[in-house]
Amino acid sequence: MSGSESGVRAAKHDFSPTYDQPWPQAYYLAHLALDYMICDRAKSVFETIITRLRHQRPHRPLKIVDIGASYGLNAALLRAPLSLDDLYAAYTLADGPLASQSLEDHEAFFTCQKLREDLEIVGLDPSRQALRYAHDVGLIGAAVTANLETEELTPTDREALRDADLIISTGCVGYATVRTFKRVYEVTAASRPWVASFVMHPFGYEDIASMLAGFGLVTTECPHLRQRQRRFSTAQERASILALMAEQGMDDRLERTTGYIYAAFHLSTPREDDA
Repeated sequence: MSGSESGVRAAKHDFSPTYDQPWPQAYYLAHLALDYMICDRAKSVFETIITRLRHQRPHRPLKIVDIGASYGLNAALLRAPLSLDDLYAAYTLADGPLASQSLEDHEAFFTCQKLREDLEIVGLDPSRQALRYAHDVGLIGAAVTANLETEELTPTDREALRDADLIISTGCVGYATVRTFKRVYEVTAASRPWVASFVMHPFGYEDIASMLAGFGLVTTECPHLRQRQRRFSTAQERASILALMAEQGMDDRLERTTGYIYAAFHLSTPREDDA
């Protein structure tokens, strides 16, 4: 990890205590408290990409690898007719259908949503209990729990990732560095997946874009698709993040005026695709 990445991680609010518990309620409560919204904002962007990919790859369900999948939030939004507010209510209200710690209740809830079968989602996250939950309730079809910052993929992991069409992330960049993305792309490169990443300010994407260029991908930052990630947690976090953005010469007007941290959107596509 670079010094700049370490500095950003030290400055940011720490959600890690909620990431690897047997049940997702604490995760959703912590994110709701800061109006975390990036996955909801990303949904329509990913759906547009999925539609475009389907025109090029109509022969089978699209396989999506979600880096930083945790409890399967992106999978729930992409496969079910649900918004993030729906999920917040289901998990955090005392009488919500997902407020219990009953796997049967959670499986039944998502079964009733009639999850899309044309998307096959593989979750990748070192949070083993979170991914186990996402798999057990049917949100993801396979779970890869290796910490790819320090570990290699197992043969089972490699098989789960093979034939991917799209790799997505919504805020894990900086925790998942070029090392993780490189290990994922090396094993999926034969199927030429697109890579769509929302990168929380002030983390950069240059190293990942450069690595993907080595596989023949062209990366474009799409300023019009910049989205709110969440509110600042404290005045200290705000001051630290703004100082880091200033050091890096990043435009911080949105953060200064809205009180929210934003995420830049990057789309990487093979040169042979008309994207």
